[in-house]
Parts: sequence; structure tokens; C-alpha cells
Amino acid sequence: MTSAAAPADAVVRQAIAWWVRLQSGLADGGEREACHAWLAQDPAHREAWARLESIGRDARRVPAALAHAALESPAMPGRRAVLRNVLTLAGVGVAGWAGYRHAPWQRLAADLSTGIGERRAVAVADGLRITLNSDSALRLRLQGSARGIHLLRGEILVSAQPRPGAAPVRVDTGHGVVLAGSARFDVRRTPQGARLGVYEGSVALLRDGQATQAAGAGERLSYGGLDGVERQVADPDRLAWIDGLVVAKDWRLDHFADHLARQRVGVIRVDPAVAGLRLSGVFPLDDAERALKALEPALPITVTRHTRYWLQVDPRMG
Repeated sequence: MTSAAAPADAVVRQAIAWWVRLQSGLADGGEREACHAWLAQDPAHREAWARLESIGRDARRVPAALAHAALESPAMPGRRAVLRNVLTLAGVGVAGWAGYRHAPWQRLAADLSTGIGERRAVAVADGLRITLNSDSALRLRLQGSARGIHLLRGEILVSAQPRPGAAPVRVDTGHGVVLAGSARFDVRRTPQGARLGVYEGSVALLRDGQATQAAGAGERLSYGGLDGVERQVADPDRLAWIDGLVVAKDWRLDHFADHLARQRVGVIRVDPAVAGLRLSGVFPLDDAERALKALEPALPITVTRHTRYWLQVDPRMG
């Protein structure tokens, strides 16, 4: 559990506005003094600023050449609207937007978070352990008997055990609420919806206006928007990320590349001519170049590293 509560959303937005203004290089002496005065007004301001400094390393790792690609990529509509308003206020341009794509506001507002390529396991309460995957963020609600998690971004593995006097674990994904007494399950949140996999015990999924869905060990539920809930078989090998591995079973090459890309800063481009090639195997999750090059003997592809931030997968010539 963190030593300080996450700043309020209003303070988060103010801190972001000040940060991008100063990082843009457009701020004058008066604005810098005004920022210092804002920091001195309230300890919550300083806490928000400290969190920005701690996650800013991800933004600084994004080269300018990637800024345009980041700006053009689709983003969660709500977050995009908020950030564009903030960026307009701050006068920051494309490079600033790219920074937010790689150091998103959810991490600033979170009680627990991970950077890109980072994974973290935390015992947050008696009988409740959470493992965060790369680029994930969550808030905790642990007052009294409550054991609540609000997943803001990314993916978590939850191990929950019942405790006398404690409420069931409650995980809000923004697309529905998962309730669990004794269970081991993972949840991934995306802009389009969420995916829930149950590996031990059972859980209940609550969605506004729809009947409660139950899921037991070995089941996976996908849900989002106004669509119904899709029920599939849960694959325990999906949890290989905990050990820094990825287990691919007849995956498309472009899907494999996207999976690796979530663990690194930069881009992986796959030529459409080879995007549909299929692969299976166990690969390192934290070294995308090594994982892709391991496919060269088996698939007609060539993997080229243009910079540390850009990997290109093309058809092999000749």
C-alpha cells in the first residue's frame, strides 16, 4: 500500500497543465514563479508534482520521431478529450502528447502503478494480493471492511482470500464490476472493454442494466460497451507475463508483435505481407528484438532494428 493517497482529479489536471507548460519550453519567468507558488499552496500539489517527476522518465524516453505516430494513434475518447483540453491550456504540441501516451495521467492519479516494461506484486491488504502488468494503474478503496480496486489502466492478477468481517473483493474496470470472495483471476482493461480470466475459485460480474454473470475456474469473460458478455475458456498460459514470458499458441505475427510492444517504449512495425503468419512457442517478454529474431529461422521474415525504439518486421527477400 502506498504511503500517501492519490491526489484528487482536479489537482492531477492542474499538475499536468503546469508540467506540460514548463516542459514545452514556452513558459516565461512569471509562469515558473506562478508554478512555484502553486506548489507552495498545498501539500497535495507537491505530492502530485512528485508523482509527475517519478513517472516523467517514460515521457523523456520517447524520441521526437515517435511523437507524430503517438498523436495519430487512437486513444480512449474520454482521456483524449481531457488531455487535448489540458494541452490547449498549456500550449504544448505534438511531442507533449507523445509523452502522455507513454506516461499517462492514470499513473499520476493512481495508488499503485507500473511503467512500461515494469511488473509489480503487492500485498495490499490481509488476504488480497495484486500483481500489476506493464503500464498499469489502479486506485485502492480499503477503508473499513471494504476491499475495492478501481483498475484505471492495464492488467492485473488478483489473488483474493475471504477474511472474517471483510467485504468481498470488488474490482471496477469501468465496464463492469467483478466481485470475488476466494478466487485467483486476472483483469485487463482496454478502451473498448475488459477481459476477465478466472483460474481458481469463482467470481461474479455486475454490469449496469444487465443480469449478473458468474464465472468459475477455467472460464474467461470479455465485455464492453453495450454488447453482451462473451464466454470462453481461460488459458493459464496467459499468466506467463508474471515470469517475464509470453506463450503463443497459433498466434498471428501482428498480434504477437502487439503483445511485445506493450512491454517496451517505441514501436514495432509489421509489414502487412507477413502480418498473418502463424506462430507458436515460448518467448522472452522483455526483449522484443530477441523474441522476433527467434522466429527468423521458422518464418520467411527479416527483423531490423532501426533505432532502439523502432523494430521493423518485413518479408525475407530471396
